[in-house]
Order: sequence, then structure tokens, then C-alpha cells
Amino acid sequence: MRKFERLRHVRYFSTCLQNLPKQYSSADTNRLTLVHFCVQALDLLGCLPDANVCGTVGEEVHINREGIIEWIYGLQTLPTLDGDGCAGGGFKGGTYLGPLLNASDVDEEDGQREERHPYDHSHLAMTYVALCTLAALGDDLSRVNRTAILQTLQSLQKEDGSFVAVSPNCSAESASEEKEDDDCDLRFMYTAIAIWDLLTDPATNSATGREDAIINIEAATSYILRCIAYDGALGLTPGREGHGGSTFCGTASLYLMGVLDDVLNREELIGWREDLIRWCVTRQHPLPKSEAGLEHNGYSDADTAAGMQGRPNKLQDTCYSYWIGGTLHLLGESHLLDGWALREYVLMCQSPYGGFGKVVGAMPDLLHSFYSLAWLALSKEQGCCEEDGADSEEEAQVGYDSETRQQVVESLDRLSELDCALGICAKRHDSFPSPNAITRESL
Repeated sequence: MRKFERLRHVRYFSTCLQNLPKQYSSADTNRLTLVHFCVQALDLLGCLPDANVCGTVGEEVHINREGIIEWIYGLQTLPTLDGDGCAGGGFKGGTYLGPLLNASDVDEEDGQREERHPYDHSHLAMTYVALCTLAALGDDLSRVNRTAILQTLQSLQKEDGSFVAVSPNCSAESASEEKEDDDCDLRFMYTAIAIWDLLTDPATNSATGREDAIINIEAATSYILRCIAYDGALGLTPGREGHGGSTFCGTASLYLMGVLDDVLNREELIGWREDLIRWCVTRQHPLPKSEAGLEHNGYSDADTAAGMQGRPNKLQDTCYSYWIGGTLHLLGESHLLDGWALREYVLMCQSPYGGFGKVVGAMPDLLHSFYSLAWLALSKEQGCCEEDGADSEEEAQVGYDSETRQQVVESLDRLSELDCALGICAKRHDSFPSPNAITRESL
């Protein structure tokens, strides 16, 4: 069993927040996502308390909160006017276009313009991570153009219920033509529903099928159900192979819309819940015997680790610990996994430099590092890693050193509680003030 190297992870994420390796330069258009991974990971590690001081003595956490917050608001795009309202509200992923007038620099009464840079688009995924990161940094979100974002969200939903990823910055007629060729899959369904959940009052936007709902919940639900594959998993789009990431996105979207239980109990979908759970549970596989005896990162590996694969016949990958483990968590069935074996696999993928790699022995990267931490935070819940009550000394010692195991339990107990459906610390959900009832007519 590997120890949980908390201090190394704190230093890894805080360092990456200040200076990234050159290999990340190709991700400049998505730089906001990289900031999101760093900030959310530090929040999970308990390094972003409500006070202005970050971390504890000796952990060397230095975060320019105000600087990051101002940078994020600088990425808020100006909405454009059309005959039906406005579009283009939200955030883009980076400063790759150079200095541009942004929504934070404009007075609210005149905060819309009819022309903008042709590539100055907001993006659903970037808007989602911007809102989450601002909340984690303690911002009051007072400068978020909530109405423009929700109007844009409405304009991005297609008749089949799916969402276009990139906002239009043109007329409604040409925007409609663009929708046919843009990305529309469960990734953007999830980010759209998450934005809707964060910016609206669930009590006034429930799945009632009312015409004043900001999004068409019935159409969105129908699209997700069309993505069910033959084996019970969800594909990115209808007719595609089931995949761990899209399965989480679809399941979390149903959960956030408040229709998951209703859908699972529909007569025409009898058996789907069991198929979905079976597919998720059978994605856990032990390391091949050829790897079990190898030494990685200075550790001699035991035969007890079992990671998650994203699809059948693929290698284990740390990020699917969260995507598939999180799906089971939302279904209330994560206890069906071998939680300690999955913990063992994720901990084996720790880097000596901090962070987690995709597989055992890989260099760390921000995406896999954050989602590894997210799973470890979830593994404390639903009895996923409860002791099995083994009485014999032999059973109690198989593959595990009791002292190291205790260190893992105590270290993971320090992780903040995670809101599985939204992918942020649970305490941050309260950072989003409940607005007055926002309906389709009020927009």
C-alpha cells in the first residue's frame, strides 16, 4: 500500500498554478481549464479556507487570489444583440486573442454590443470552469452576467435537446445554421446543465415540464436516453459506443435536472439501471501479472491494485476512477466496487514530484491529478472503503501494511467533501446566491 503524499500534491498544484511546463503551451485556448484543475485540487486538499491565508505553515501555498479572479473576469465575453435577446454570454478559455473589451469592463445598462471579434466566442465548458473556479476562490460572483449566460444557454439548446458547445456571435439565423456542424454531445450537455444548476434556483426550475423553464428538460432527458448503448453505458452521441466519461456526463445531467430516479423507474427502461451498474462495476480490473511485480516510482507493487478502464478491453486509467466511480456514487452503488483495490491503483500512480499520472509510472498531468483526487475524496463515502471485518490475521495483512493503511485513511479524511455531480467541493455550492425566480419570460 502506498502512502498518500499530501504535501507533494499541494506543492505540485500550487507550482503549476504559477508556472506550467512548456508542454502545456498547446492548451493555451483552454488555459482556464488548467487553472480550474489546480484551484479545485487545492480546495479539495484544504488549502483554500475562507480566510485570505492559504494552506498551513510548511506547505508553501502561495496563491494570488485577486489576480486570478481578475484574470478570469477578463475572459468574460460580451453578449451580442439579436432579435430574440442576446447571445454569446459566458467565458472563453484564455487570452489567446490578446486584449479585448470584456463584459466586466462594461456598464450593465450598456453591457451588450452588436459586433465583436469573429473568434471571441464563449464556450460552455469554459463558462462552467470559470464559475466553479471563481466560487472556489471566494469571489461573490457579483460581476457574472447571469442573465446573458442563461439567455445564451437557451439559444444553444437544439430541438433534439442537445447543446452546442460554442456560442454564436452573429445573427440568430446564421447561428441556427452553425448549430448543424458544431459539437453537440454529452460533454456539453453536462456543462450546460451544470451552469443551469449553479445560476438558477432549483425550486423554481424543477423538472415540471413548464413552458417557463429556462431549458427544455424533457428534450434534454430524451437526448440523453437516446445515447444508451446496447450494454447499458452511454455514448457521447446516439449510436456510439458506451464510454466512462460520457456515461458520467449523462448520468450527472439527469441527476442535476432532478429526473434520474424517475427515468430509472420508467416502465420502458426496466433493466437499464441494472445494466448500467453492471457495466460500471465490470470496468474495474487488476493490473496485468506482467506489471504486478514491477517497481514503479520507487515502490514495489503488490497484486492488490485494480483500476478502472474507460471501455472494455482498454487499459486502466486514473481519471475513470472518478468518471465511473462517480457514476456509481450518483446511483448510490459505489460500495459495489473494490474500493481499497481502486485506492491502491490510484495511489500507485502518484508521482514523486506530486500529482498523479494516467497510468502507473507515467508523468503527472493536471487532468488526471485532479480526477484522481476527486475519486479519493468520494471513496470516503457510501461505504466504498469500509473495513470488511476480516477476523484472521492472514486476511487482515494481505497486500496491506496496517501502518501505511492507517496513514491513507487519516490523510484522505482531511480531504474536503466533494459534490460529485458538479465536480467541486460541496461547501462551494452555497457560494452561488439563489437568484430571484428566473424564467424563460423574464429572460
